[in-house]
Amino acid sequence: MTIAREMCGLTGLEAAELLGYANSSKLSKIEHASDPETIPAFLPYKAAIVYQVSLDYLFGLSSDWQRDPVIAQEQQIRRALEKVSTDESNAIRDLFEQLTIVEQAATVAFNRFGEIKRIVNRFREINPEFDELKLGAKLLRVVEETHSEVLAIGRKLAGYHSSTQYKT
Repeated sequence: MTIAREMCGLTGLEAAELLGYANSSKLSKIEHASDPETIPAFLPYKAAIVYQVSLDYLFGLSSDWQRDPVIAQEQQIRRALEKVSTDESNAIRDLFEQLTIVEQAATVAFNRFGEIKRIVNRFREINPEFDELKLGAKLLRVVEETHSEVLAIGRKLAGYHSSTQYKT
């Protein structure tokens, strides 16, 4: 609690007043753990609010003082990534570069398939006998099924792309 108070730039007396004590004596005993059995149940919660730190930090369960769980998680991830070795970092970068190539190839394939579908539909319009030709119906079925599959893959790829913020 002393470190949290000092991070806020508060003196013992200022903090004691904010926490509901008339003087800093009781707070000092609590901070130095000289009387741990008399710590009121409300105090850790109130101290977390006054000092703008997490309860886990006050109880010594975490070195992360951040109260916002999202920000705390982001900081943990950032620290973990800082520990990643250069080789691992290069391997991750290479993987993302390869995924970018796959994404570009998929985009080209999606666009080309859209063009094929338009051509087949236009060919069918100008050649009404197409529906009666052998394998005509099967070709149309395969084109429609593939179109549905391409759209599903495109949605997955878009979801993946929007969920990753990695830039090389």
